[in-house]
Amino acid sequence: MSAGKNSAFARSQSNDSIQMVAIAMSRQFKPLAVLLMKSLYSMLLIFMLVDGTTTHAEIIPDIVYESPGCTDPALDVHLPDSGLIAGTPTILYIHGGAWVSGDKAADHELLQAISEGGYAVVSGNYTLTTPERAGYPQSIHDVKAMVRWIRTAGFQYGLSSTIVATGPSVGGYYTKFLATTGGIEQFEPLQAPEGGYDIQAGIPFWGLSDLLRQAEDMGSSGPLAWFMGTSYGHNTASLYMEASPVNWADQDDAPMHMVHGLEDPWHPWRQSFWMHEALLAAEVPSSLEYFQGGHGYEAYGGMDAAADMLMSQIPILLASGRTADLNLDGSVDVTDVLMVVDHWGSCPDLPVDCPADLDADGDVGVDDLLEVLQMYGGPPA
Repeated sequence: MSAGKNSAFARSQSNDSIQMVAIAMSRQFKPLAVLLMKSLYSMLLIFMLVDGTTTHAEIIPDIVYESPGCTDPALDVHLPDSGLIAGTPTILYIHGGAWVSGDKAADHELLQAISEGGYAVVSGNYTLTTPERAGYPQSIHDVKAMVRWIRTAGFQYGLSSTIVATGPSVGGYYTKFLATTGGIEQFEPLQAPEGGYDIQAGIPFWGLSDLLRQAEDMGSSGPLAWFMGTSYGHNTASLYMEASPVNWADQDDAPMHMVHGLEDPWHPWRQSFWMHEALLAAEVPSSLEYFQGGHGYEAYGGMDAAADMLMSQIPILLASGRTADLNLDGSVDVTDVLMVVDHWGSCPDLPVDCPADLDADGDVGVDDLLEVLQMYGGPPA
């Protein structure tokens, strides 16, 4: 039973109890019964507020996450007002701001639209760059730590460990970095959580993929040089390559759907094209959506359009990236077999994910079980 349904059930029981007490006591102690009724209803109101059930989408702000060295390790969790259904993927939203600005509370209209679609959204702050403080690699550690928090502490809010990352501009860059560097220890100083640092899908908006070519094409003065801690040149080319998601692409990456404006003046559309090519070369599912416009949600058609696209792409990407390792523990074993058995039959309605539907036909059945058994005892494939 979902948290929302539990709350509704509890409130229903509370109302029934209040009425029974009132009827019983009113016959002999009517004045006392009236006073008691008022007290009990006050207690019920407090219970509802503490429970967090309101008529608006619930936002749990300023949760501290662990990331040594981070200047602002804070998260907001957005939960749907209808209650979060178990098995719904978690959306990790990474704000933009040219590495030097921005906040987790930005793009509230988009975050609310996604949560109204039934998803939980985690929006986080990370170390911002200044001329005196390089953002790389600390901010990479920070967004990795957000993934870790979801998998180690997110259960308190009913969050799924199935993670879809997204964000605009620099948030798109971080999304690509998460999708391509799961398990790369130099970017993951904290002990890996159960399920590791891999995300299951990425939807970056107009994000950079290749910082070296960005520096060559657009120059490396200002925020890019501040982020890297140094300007681009012969002696720093290897550092710029290291910080480029395109150079980490391999067969273990998360599937991505990339969005980019053909008239983007800051991040040329080729940045997403290069990432798309690298993923396809590694046989990772990838799709690329161009639009006639520049840089930002307004150029794309607004935040509602972005939310609609996100929610349409999430099930497609998750289906394309499924493996026989259903519980994401790095091996195919009896737990994965039992997950197929437990989910046998028709898949639930969206937004709930259906990871045991390996052939993406809308049902969990014999073909899915055979695929798990075929991979039994080995690594996921």
